This record gives sequence, C-alpha cells and structure tokens, in this order.
Amino acid sequence: MSLDKCPKRDMKIAVIIVNYNDVVDTVEYVNCISKYKVIDRIVIVDNMSSIPNAFNTLRELENDKIKVIRSDKNGGYGYGNNFGIKYLRSLNEVYDYIIISNPDIDITEKAINNCLDVISNDDRIAVIAPRMFNKYNKPIRRSSWKMRTFALDVIHSTRLLEIIFYKKLRKGEYCEKDYEKKILEVEAISGAFLIIRNSILEAIDLFDENVFLFYEEDILAKKLYEKKYKTVSLNSEKFIHYESQTIGKTFSYYRKMKQLYKSKMYYHKTYNKINSLQVFIFHILNIFRKIELLIEVPLRKLLNK
Repeated sequence: MSLDKCPKRDMKIAVIIVNYNDVVDTVEYVNCISKYKVIDRIVIVDNMSSIPNAFNTLRELENDKIKVIRSDKNGGYGYGNNFGIKYLRSLNEVYDYIIISNPDIDITEKAINNCLDVISNDDRIAVIAPRMFNKYNKPIRRSSWKMRTFALDVIHSTRLLEIIFYKKLRKGEYCEKDYEKKILEVEAISGAFLIIRNSILEAIDLFDENVFLFYEEDILAKKLYEKKYKTVSLNSEKFIHYESQTIGKTFSYYRKMKQLYKSKMYYHKTYNKINSLQVFIFHILNIFRKIELLIEVPLRKLLNK
C-alpha cells in the first residue's frame, strides 16, 4: 500500500472498520492507514468473530490513534458500524466526517483527501467515494448503481429472468460513459468504502440495523434521497476491493439466498411500500429460485473441482 503525503485539513476524520473473522486483512489495512495524517481516529469493531483470539490480536494494534472494541453481538454491517459510531460519541470527540470501510481494501491518502475536497465544497453531498476496482485493478461494475425498484428486483429474483431481461437490468446500473465524468452523482454506492458527513449520519438516525446482510447501501440511498442529499462517485480516484470472501466462507448458497430474500422483503416493504400482491410475486419467485439452486449449486461445485 502506498502513502501519499497530503496537507492536514481543518477538519476531523474518523474511520470505522468492522471486522468479522478477517484479522489478517484488518491488521494490514490499519497498519497502513494509521500513517495517514488526514485520519484522526480509527475504531476497529470486532463483530463477535468466531476465530479464537481475534479480538486479542486486534487489540495489539491499539495506540493513541487506534481503538479496538467488541460488539455485543454479530448484528451485521449496519449494527457493527453503528456500534463504532456510538462508541465515538461516548468519547465526546467531534468528527466532521466518518469513513466507513471494509478491512480488505487498499486506498491512498491522496484519494481520501481528494474526496474530502469535493464533499467539503458542497453541503448537499452526504456521501462520497472513489470508484471501486478489483484485485486485478479492473473497475467493478457495481461500484455504484441506481436504487432498486420493485420491477428490477423481480428480474433479479431468478437466474432465468436475469438472462431474459439482461438489457433491462443494465438500465439499473451506470455505464462506462457515466464513469467518464470526474464527479458522478449516483443513487447508491458500495459500502466497502465511503465517506459520510457525521451531521447527516445523525439526521438519518445512523444505519438501519434491521438487515443483517444485503441491501444496506440501498437503504442508505433511500434515506438520503428522501432528505434530498447527494451521493457522489469520484471517478478520478479509486480504491481496490480485494473481497476476502469472509461471507462466502461463512454462508452457504442457501443461507445467503435466505438472507437476501429476508433483506429484500424488508427493504421493499419498509422503503418502497409494496402491496400484498407484490409480496406474493416475490414469494413465488423465491420458490422458483430455490429450485434453480438445486441445479446451480451442484454444478458450481463440479466446475470448481
């Protein structure tokens, strides 16, 4: 990881990193960004890791800048980040911006500073992030996207519908021409790394803790949209997301599908106010998806051998 020397700003920045069974990546990442002058505080939240001594290993990182805490349960992305934010409040330390970050990423101090330049010059920008790239240094298609509608999620519900209506699905995403803009206003953005105004976090009552996995970014997007705040992708900068696959190792295909369906229903019932017929349609499509998995999962395992 590289370190870019950038001038210190007259603002306070804190980073929240939620760790779950990803100690190696967390230690490497924190050792890097702890050198960044732009960052005033780093809070590592161990989300009740099941790996022995994970918390104790992380606590070895502690110093005047880095704090390591353990949540009282593994409540998922939103719960873990809220736990860290509430801890910051308990310290009575005031921060202008909060960085929400996965531990399996690589970002330069220059990228952070340039994001801060943009967000600090427009009070309506609530969230900003560089464009997300993969470990092969290729842009990730779903670095940002348009808010999920009922129609789009119907198509996303089964592999067959995704194939049939692929062109319609792509309309729910931003294309390469969009990403040619240095500053792109988007609807939803990846939660792997983002910078958010602390005052706006308070205004939207933090992250919604009712979803354990999936749809966290879409819920955040809805909250910001309702209050007419902007979300921006700074495409002149990037961060690398290595995707440590902690979720993949912890959850089977079937458990992930079950959690995806639960989060989908919560999101659409709570934020899109879908009716009983629409709920029924999702239910039928979920049954069809289970049937698809009976074929898809064994095939995936066979191809991976």
